[in-house]
Amino acid sequence: MILRDYQEQLCNELAIKLSQGKRKVLAQLATGGGKTISFAAICKRYTEKSGKSVLILVHRKELLQQTRRTLYNAYEIVAEQIIAGTKIVYNSPVYVGMVESVNRRIDGIKNIGLVIIDEAHIANFNKIHSKFEDAFFIGFTATPLSASKSNPLKNYYEDIVCGIDIPDLITAGNLCPNQTWSAKNSVDRSTLVMKGGEFDSNFMGIEFSKQKHVNNTVEIYKRKAEGTKAIIFNSSIQHSIAVTDAFTNAGYDCKHFDGETESAERTAVLTWFKNTPGAILCNVGIATTGFDEPTIETVIVNSSMASMPLWLQKTGRGSRPLPGKSYFTIIDMGGNAMTHGDWCDSRDWERIFFDPPKKGKDGVAPVKNCPECEAILPASTMMCKYCGYFFPPKDLGEELELGEFVLYTNNMNVLNIIEANKERKEYFSFFAIGNELAYQAKKTTKEMTDEKFTFILHKYFDLAKEWCAATSGEKRRNFNQWHKDLAKKTLIENLQKYFKKWTPSL
Repeated sequence: MILRDYQEQLCNELAIKLSQGKRKVLAQLATGGGKTISFAAICKRYTEKSGKSVLILVHRKELLQQTRRTLYNAYEIVAEQIIAGTKIVYNSPVYVGMVESVNRRIDGIKNIGLVIIDEAHIANFNKIHSKFEDAFFIGFTATPLSASKSNPLKNYYEDIVCGIDIPDLITAGNLCPNQTWSAKNSVDRSTLVMKGGEFDSNFMGIEFSKQKHVNNTVEIYKRKAEGTKAIIFNSSIQHSIAVTDAFTNAGYDCKHFDGETESAERTAVLTWFKNTPGAILCNVGIATTGFDEPTIETVIVNSSMASMPLWLQKTGRGSRPLPGKSYFTIIDMGGNAMTHGDWCDSRDWERIFFDPPKKGKDGVAPVKNCPECEAILPASTMMCKYCGYFFPPKDLGEELELGEFVLYTNNMNVLNIIEANKERKEYFSFFAIGNELAYQAKKTTKEMTDEKFTFILHKYFDLAKEWCAATSGEKRRNFNQWHKDLAKKTLIENLQKYFKKWTPSL
């Protein structure tokens, strides 16, 4: 099995971290990047070199079988499953189980040298760290952010290796681009009740089940995504049934299932959903992870979430590419995009791991909602690309200064900068763009803030993409994480020349 370049790089960097003495390392890889095949490759390499066994922990039965299939199909590894009612086979090279089953049979599991945890941000896995004190740990997750702000993942892992991000996977064709719409007159998140760090599902279900909100869900689907195959994540079982009835009464082919649905019925519903064009599947948290259905064209998030990982997992269900599928649609009914950013935003996961956000949106560029068509757009946007709405300066409010800055930087011509510096070293023009951005920032604003820095940095990313695309021949460059890191470093150094009291917390 040949890994993709970024998967191979991720596996190699993890091996380097462990060889340097780190015993517990987190591996971040975006949904759709191939986490399962990556840790299958790690299993093969580790077992062959060490003579010890690997234990893989997952959090759902479906993922357990999916992992075993991948191990066998890719590397002919027969992994023993640790589940109720089965006897543990000693000296198996790889074991796969769920945390509770493993915890109850811990004494019978021997010779474990490496523990791999899938969806490592889930708190249920934390208890297993003390059970294998002599083993290496690699935790895989697309979102290295714990649901508990008082117990972050850095309490369990010493370091992190970040893989390819969502924007790069979209560019490479491994994920599908998206359009995101945020419904007007949706439930006000500020009125919801918090419980255990998340919105109380019972209270939220009551609010979202109000007839005006149920009707609003049907209406926005009709306006933005009618005829597409859609999956809807609802707030509670009662709410999901109400939404299902509303879609059915409106003439749509819609079904509901949840955690209480019997296995045979669940299989039948999923088969119907896969094979039926325009099908609409309502659920409550069942299809959040490990559910890969490329035919999904629309994701409706019909709840509010305090958790960024949960938002990204749900919206990512529509991102699997398929021939003829040019994009997928996200409809946000709970104000999540305004809080956590759009699904496709670039995020600084390394910083988020070492310095988890205390509250609100963090690690992404600011976004705003088009008042005309309800699209979610980058905050720097002056004209909506979907409906043509122009944001006048008065609508920018506190972002007026940033809006003026964006208009100013739009005059920067990358090709002219390259031409003016063609006799110099290749990357001189790349650095010149960062210097010019910092100079313009000094002329535009009196004080630098982290929000403004993030804003300018994403302008640098856009211009750097143009710079990479303008190179040709043997020197042609792809805009990747290395260029992002270089742009960030360059911009910080140049900004600090003009704003000496400013130190980025990013």
